[in-house]
Amino acid sequence: MNLRQSLARIRKFQEQYGLNLVQGDATYVYLNLSQVRAELLSIDLLEYLEFAQLGDIESVLSLAGLYTGDLLAHNEPQNSDFDEWLDVQRVKLRDDLITTLLRMVNQPVGVSIDEKRQCARKLIEIDPYQEVGYRTLMQTASQLGLIAKVERTFRECAKKLRDDLDVDPEEETIELYQKLLPKLSPATTRALILPQPAPPLVANGVEIQTPQSILATTQLEQNKRAGLPRVMVLYMPHNAADPMEQLAASLVDDITIGLCRLRTLSVVAPYTSKRVVSESPIDSFEGLNAQFGVNYAVDSKIVRRDGFCFLSVKLVDVATQEIVWAEKQKFDYVLPEQQYRQLSIRIILSVVSVIEKSELDRYNKLYQDPNAYYWYLIGKKEIDKFDLPKLHQSRQAFKNALTASPDFVPALSGIARTMQKEWLMRARSEKDILLEGEQIAKRAAPADPDDERPLRELGTISMYLGKFDDSLEYFDQGESINPQHADLLADYADALNHYGYLELSFEKIEQAIALNPLAPDYYYWVGAGTLHDLDRYSEAIDFIQRMQNPRVAARPMAACWAMLGEKEKAFECRDQALEDNPNFRIDDWIKGMCLRVPEQRQKYEDSLREAGFQ
Repeated sequence: MNLRQSLARIRKFQEQYGLNLVQGDATYVYLNLSQVRAELLSIDLLEYLEFAQLGDIESVLSLAGLYTGDLLAHNEPQNSDFDEWLDVQRVKLRDDLITTLLRMVNQPVGVSIDEKRQCARKLIEIDPYQEVGYRTLMQTASQLGLIAKVERTFRECAKKLRDDLDVDPEEETIELYQKLLPKLSPATTRALILPQPAPPLVANGVEIQTPQSILATTQLEQNKRAGLPRVMVLYMPHNAADPMEQLAASLVDDITIGLCRLRTLSVVAPYTSKRVVSESPIDSFEGLNAQFGVNYAVDSKIVRRDGFCFLSVKLVDVATQEIVWAEKQKFDYVLPEQQYRQLSIRIILSVVSVIEKSELDRYNKLYQDPNAYYWYLIGKKEIDKFDLPKLHQSRQAFKNALTASPDFVPALSGIARTMQKEWLMRARSEKDILLEGEQIAKRAAPADPDDERPLRELGTISMYLGKFDDSLEYFDQGESINPQHADLLADYADALNHYGYLELSFEKIEQAIALNPLAPDYYYWVGAGTLHDLDRYSEAIDFIQRMQNPRVAARPMAACWAMLGEKEKAFECRDQALEDNPNFRIDDWIKGMCLRVPEQRQKYEDSLREAGFQ
């Protein structure tokens, strides 16, 4: 197409839409900016050049927002002089912006932490090998107390450089990482950069890869190295349908979560404890050490005598079977908060020798209203059931708790969680309920800065709203408060998957499983999804088969079998999935997927189509 033809097409386009931007005569073609000056039209390049002349941080952030890629990125090269000119202009715009962003992240005053973080992210987006951007993110994360983000950023930097360029990070980056995490030795840092694979196993002449779960460094291993005593809290019900037993079980479950906050203990998550009780009769506790590394068992049960209920609690040294502490508390609906506080403090004092006074004070004051606490336990009992009426009952119980105590953080967090669960159950329709849940969680977070639960809900809701950076920030903060909350780590792993940090996601779900060895199916669902996205289909299938109810994961199972070429198994799983959800359509499902990386969504769609889904 020659210039005359191009001008004719432009003229026709402008007449169709009432524009008068490009004009020409017998000699020149030029821009008529009168409509731009009248704000009837906007040209992003002109805006960009205006902001570039100003140089202040607000203008630089505007530049970062306007720069979405190379100049005229969709222009198809024709091996012309124009193409050579365009290449020069693209490089100049790009390099000028990188220079401007570097100036901002290195500016000692006049630029806030949040502004530096925005500039650093844009710097990495434009030049993913620009280590100054990673170092800025590490420094600002450390200033905000987000230690997990420091490590994640360093790992991301090291992996990018290793995968693409086969080089290590600069010494300055490594030294900064060691400075921000002073407990790490140089050898440990090097291991993060270049992890050493374990020697392969060989059976019948065939090499067997060591499962990643064996190779990964987990919170549990760190606790072992620190010599932390490991505790399992067990509740032995006589009649699981008894409302009093259910209330006691919820109370004991909450005690376990409370113990997890203490950095001087390693605590087995409640779900594993429940399965230990339900799946095998416990005559003695000696097997708990071999299977779960437990040093102490808290044996709790309801005892009835003379018309009264008592909560019997014993702390048992697993190695010697010695009861090192025992207590029997009157237990009823009137003062559950009082029993909770006394029981919690007694267990803590029995297991650890020294506890920071501030932690004890906060723990002692956490639940101030017995009526609120009762309603909270009632709501908590129903919250994990995928049943809308039960979910509404749970929300109402939490609201009753707030009537008694308006700023009761666990109840506020509970309401937010019911809202994001209801959104999922309603097939990810309108997002009003998510936005309402977000506001409630934001109200809860400042009320108790030492409670990670509101941050967990904010992280999950932000993920579903597509605010991926915010989601990871919330989970970073939550993990820094309670690094042993297994359910939070599982949700964190899901958020990392949605962001596209697949390796880190799998590491995080392994940490969650290490803390909760008899994990709920949700953990394996998250892990299997991440393994699928990593093209590790056989391992994903193994994860699904570890679920108590693997049928609920028939759809991802079908996708994995299909990618392995096992079409018969894939179609069998597809038929199961469609039998349970006959209205499933790929296009509808894909629309509701909140994934930052489009290729990840495309990979899942391709797998499903390969498995025969429509």
